[in-house]
Order: sequence, then structure tokens, then C-alpha cells
Amino acid sequence: MSRRAIMDNLTCTLDRQAGESESAEFMRIGRLKFELLASGLCISSPALRWLSDAKGPLRTRSGSSGGLDIVLPFDIHVNAPTMESFAKHSALVLDEVDEHLVLRREEETLTAVEILPEPAFYSQVLCDGTPMVRIGQMCSGDRFCYGMTGPYCWFWKHERRCKYCSIGLNAPADASSKQAAQLLEALAMAANDPILPARHVLLGGGTPVGEDMGSLLASELCRGIKEVTSLSVYVMICAPLKDHYIDMLHDAGVDELGMNLEFFSDNAWARFIPGKHRHIGKGRYLDALTHAVSVFGPINTRSILMVGLEPPESTIDGAELLASMGVMPILSPFRPLTGTELAHWCGFDATMYWEIFQEVRTRTERYGMPIGPTCIACQNNTLALPLPGPHFRCY
Repeated sequence: MSRRAIMDNLTCTLDRQAGESESAEFMRIGRLKFELLASGLCISSPALRWLSDAKGPLRTRSGSSGGLDIVLPFDIHVNAPTMESFAKHSALVLDEVDEHLVLRREEETLTAVEILPEPAFYSQVLCDGTPMVRIGQMCSGDRFCYGMTGPYCWFWKHERRCKYCSIGLNAPADASSKQAAQLLEALAMAANDPILPARHVLLGGGTPVGEDMGSLLASELCRGIKEVTSLSVYVMICAPLKDHYIDMLHDAGVDELGMNLEFFSDNAWARFIPGKHRHIGKGRYLDALTHAVSVFGPINTRSILMVGLEPPESTIDGAELLASMGVMPILSPFRPLTGTELAHWCGFDATMYWEIFQEVRTRTERYGMPIGPTCIACQNNTLALPLPGPHFRCY
């Protein structure tokens, strides 16, 4: 073999080893994200000073985005629980080392991290004097979230209540009475925020009374948004009882529609979401999702499955079924929220979350379907990673 051929082979070997090393590091950081979601995060005294300008924990909507938003290497976003009781016992600590923020476990420094800054509009008020942050919040690094009903939901009544949800406890942070004009005024400021601008919109949070399950209100709000901005609109609602409400959302300009199956096993439906089990039913959800795919198309139709309360095989089978239907599955790890009926329950550990993620990924890839969401910043509270592929993007 010539000296040139030997050098070429050596270069290829080094490149491959470098790629393998980077891939292994990506997976290590990915598993660290899952550990943060599973066990939460403690904050050291030196690190507290970094939080003065941070986008701090803010409990609105269901509370699953109510942690501290941090960014790990490889642009891996995570909304780390800090206020819940289980987080106080976490082995993971946000600390300061040599004027840098890091994550550590005991004496081991795991990685450097960044924290998202607080948007400028959080400190501003509307023309009517209402603090803008009570109208809409950034539930990721680039998505403006608007709770259509405020801290209210038809399913909040005790016999109908979703056992893990905290929406009815969120009145201090989320306005109880909102007007479309307030949304548009706050969104205009958020879209032009000089610190953390909104790049797309989520309409959801709470279900009003009626068989449309919020479709009428979401359609009205979306039409207003589209008249004044080009931002993409994602609507997240319960499955309406009639398909024509789904058509109405599409006609109003909604870009993406989420109707969250939440669980796949019948036992979990009856135990954890009794109101939706009795008044909508899993079968109606699947029928509505099938119709939504015919209207919105694959990927743009998505459904969240909660991971950690039902057997792993049920979640995995549910995710595969969704993918086979053209529905993008999103895996949301159970977060035991203070004040809820499941506040003292435990979800799965990080290892189990990782194994479920890997198996779901293997199965959904057969259908050309990614694990959502496809927005990288909005993966912050889900079992998802910014993997190579045509679907994943930053807005």
C-alpha cells in the first residue's frame, strides 16, 4: 500500500472515530435531558444570581412547562422541574464554576449549560393595564402560548378532572377572563420582543363547554392572528364530537392541529382522565385524528401520549398506531405537579424513558414519522431530541 493510501485510510479512520465520539456525546447529553425531566433540578446558591434575568418557572396551562428552561449542548432544550417536591431530592444541581453555569452530579461536572432569558414583554402591560405575561407566555424558546380559557376547564370539575392537571390552580399566573384584542396586543409585542421573540403560536389550555371542544374559539382567534401576522398557529384541543369542527379550524388558517390521546390503555383512560373517557372516548379521538390527517396532513396532525402512568408497552403501541395513521406522536413524561391528585406519584426513571424513546423511534421510523415536536425549542418538555432529518427545524 502506498504512503498516500495509508494516510487516506488513517484520515478516514480518524474522521469516523470523531463522528462516533460526537454521536456518543450527543447521546450522553440526550440521556441527561431525560434525567432532568425525570428527577428535576436543584439550584446552588452561587447559581441563583444567574436567574435574575432568566425566563424563570411560571405555572400556566397544565403546568408541564412550569420549570426552568435551559439549553444543553447540541441545542438540546429542556424545561427542568425545580419547584415540585420531587426536584428537591434530585442529584442534579445547577451550579456556577469559573463564571460559567454547569450541571453537576455530586462533585462531577457534567456539562456547561445556558438558561433562556426572560422576554422583555413579561414586564410590560396592555393598554387596559393587564400585565402581558398574564395573557400569554413563552412556553419554549420561541413559542407564544395562549390559554384560551385561562385557569378554567370544563373537565376541571372533580368528577371529570384529569388527575395530573393543575390548570385550575393557575389563577395567579394566568388571567381568568381574556379578550381577543388582548391576545393580539400581547402577541404583537411578543413577536417583536428584542430578547426572546415569538416565532409561532400555540392556542390551547383548558376546554370550554360545548361539543366543539374549543374549535369555535380557536378558529375565531386564528383568523384574528392571521390578519395581523404571518406566524404559524398550532391549536391543541380535545377531540371535537363532530368532524366539521376540524374542517372549520383548517378553513380559519390553523397550520397544525393537536388532539392529545394522552393514554392508549383503556384502564389509564378510565383512571386518569375520567371526564374525557366518559364524554369523548378513545374511539372518538382516533376517528377525529384520522379525519384531521385527511385535512391537515401527516406531521401537521399530532397527538401527545403521557409517559410514566401506564405500562410502557401501552405507550409504545399507541405511538406506533398514531404513526401508522399519519399522526405525529409526542411523548410527554409525567410530571407530578404540586396540588394535583398525583402530586406524590412517581413517573418512570430516566433509563425507562430512554428505552421507551428508543423503541418508539424504531417503530415510528417504519412509517417515516418523527417523534414530535418538530420544533427544536419546543422539545423542551418532551422525550425528543433534535435528530438529523428533514422534519426538525427552528422557527
